[in-house]
Amino acid sequence: MALSHFLCLLLCAAALSVSGVAGQDENSEAYRWSRQSLPLLLDTDTQPLNAPLFRGQEEDEDRGGTKTICGIECQSRHPALDRDEQERMLGYETLYENGTRTHTDVSLEGFNQTGAAAHSPARTRRKRQVYGADGRFVISDSHFITNYPFSAAVRLSTGCSGVLISPRHVLTAAHCVHDGRDYLESARRIKVGVLQLKSKRRRAGRRRAGRRRAGRREEGEIMEEGEDQNSIDGDGAGGRKGGKGRRRRGRKGSIADQGGVESERDGGGGGGKRNSLNRIRRSAEPKKKPVVRWARVKQTRIPQGWIQTKSSTNSVSTDYDYAVLELKRPVKQKHMELGVAPPSTPLARIHFSGYDADKSLLDGRRDEMVVYRFCSVVNESDDLMYQHCDAQSGATGAGVYIRLRREDGDADKKGKWQRRVIGVFSGHQWVEVEEGGQRDFNVAVRITPPKYAQICHWIHGDPSLCKEI
Repeated sequence: MALSHFLCLLLCAAALSVSGVAGQDENSEAYRWSRQSLPLLLDTDTQPLNAPLFRGQEEDEDRGGTKTICGIECQSRHPALDRDEQERMLGYETLYENGTRTHTDVSLEGFNQTGAAAHSPARTRRKRQVYGADGRFVISDSHFITNYPFSAAVRLSTGCSGVLISPRHVLTAAHCVHDGRDYLESARRIKVGVLQLKSKRRRAGRRRAGRRRAGRREEGEIMEEGEDQNSIDGDGAGGRKGGKGRRRRGRKGSIADQGGVESERDGGGGGGKRNSLNRIRRSAEPKKKPVVRWARVKQTRIPQGWIQTKSSTNSVSTDYDYAVLELKRPVKQKHMELGVAPPSTPLARIHFSGYDADKSLLDGRRDEMVVYRFCSVVNESDDLMYQHCDAQSGATGAGVYIRLRREDGDADKKGKWQRRVIGVFSGHQWVEVEEGGQRDFNVAVRITPPKYAQICHWIHGDPSLCKEI
């Protein structure tokens, strides 16, 4: 009954997402991903920097504050970014796993100077807000949370969320690793947690698994979250070959063997009351459950627009609160493509999934869950989306996406629906509005064509692959 209710909610959400942009006709441009040209971003110079001190301040969820970010009316009074300033903002810093870092300057070709830049003179980090009735959905069914699109949501060891945008790259919020002045201590050995299914050990697969993975830890043998042994890149203590792990697997196998697992799978076998009871017990228990497997990060990149320097004390900006983490090894989960929302149509509805600290763990246990929500966009600028999506600590860094039809060669045909990440959830902010007032929003950073070109460059390293969306 609970699963049927959840499926109904998902279908309703999918139906609502169809109206995620204005318009009535599903074949209209309002419902389609439009092809857009991108400025060409090229690296011009890379210089080594001093090693970071890792003294960045973790955000205090309970801290108050009076600072606000510049809202849409405030932004309209600012001049648009010229090419030189945009190139400075899109320069980037790379932190490597060995603790070294570099700064790279870039150039933009085909830069289109449109719209007002959303410079934010200051920022604040407050507790994430739930507006009115809590509209979040806790996704606990193992089938859903380990399949797309929920499986694209990942957990960071720094306490934030993120989204897979390639098999090796995670998009998240810059403040999850850097406070604008220095990297956080927790970013020194940052890892990315991916939800995968843990299978119970089966009798038939024991010998094959033992031969195939000789000297390696079994896939189904999961250590406690946070331990190095539970990794998908094999960089933890995976070299342990001792009998302790073997004995552990043997115990699991002996439990699985009781009651004739093969007979249950084939639907036959020696019937009898005892076997029936065993089948009932097994059917009442989930055969698989999701567990977090941790992957190490090879390097982290953040835009210069987020970093505060002595020569530009106001350069820290919510507009550039995004970062990309490159994993040491690719993961198998399906990733979510990056996109830019069609510029001709205002956004109406967005979606994102993350690991809200108050709901992602069931009753304090280690049963992992993903928290999904969708809501309407109240207002938007060139760089930010202002909304009241319910969210709490831990959801920041989640990928904000919309669902539109792919562009088709024939205008009369309907393209397939496709989700694309168009922003990053930055968190709760007090925003300056008209007539000097203030209003609180949950804010998301919007991916613009220049930002897309930058992130695409980080992923592929080849400018020829980043000429258009």
